[in-house]
Amino acid sequence: MGERYTTKRANLGANHGFRIVSIVVTVATSIIFFELVPERTILSIPIKPEEEHIIAVPASWWFSTLLTQKEEREYKETQNRRRILIVDDESDITAVFQRGLRDRGFKQVDTVNDPLFALNNFKAGTYDLLIIDVIMPQMDGFELYEEIRKIDNKVRVCFITAYEVNYQALRAVFPAATTIDDIGCFIRKPIEVDDLIKHIEAELR
Repeated sequence: MGERYTTKRANLGANHGFRIVSIVVTVATSIIFFELVPERTILSIPIKPEEEHIIAVPASWWFSTLLTQKEEREYKETQNRRRILIVDDESDITAVFQRGLRDRGFKQVDTVNDPLFALNNFKAGTYDLLIIDVIMPQMDGFELYEEIRKIDNKVRVCFITAYEVNYQALRAVFPAATTIDDIGCFIRKPIEVDDLIKHIEAELR
């Protein structure tokens, strides 16, 4: 004999139906209000029809998470657009720096081991940042930057060296400088790639 369809079961089904409609309306209302005032919204969803417990999630947390994800995407996109030129006469150093920077999101990194070649092929607006070794044959890093500045006076620079600085040569390029601390970005070798990136990010802000 088939199961009887009772009034009690009909009421239960109706209640479930009303609850589903209520959930849909609640979520829809929350989404609309979230778009208007995201930091003041509370998203509430019932767990089970027979229980009064709800899941309450502050939309401000959700909104903050979305902002964080957006900022991370924008940061990666910014890294991808940054153009960096490394000039150092030691090819093993430029190779390590290039690989390390590319692995960490800086995709447009070029390297040159001859300062004269770097100067002769440099074009204004090509790079956002130069990383230049101070001690190189034929032309030191300060001289190279001084000549490059005549071509592009907006490009930023980080000097890098493992040796003591020739302050006379330093002051020829930076007349107001008395120590390396007076230069915005001066890096001592050896340096880890993570520390190098901190210098780069600080200079590109």
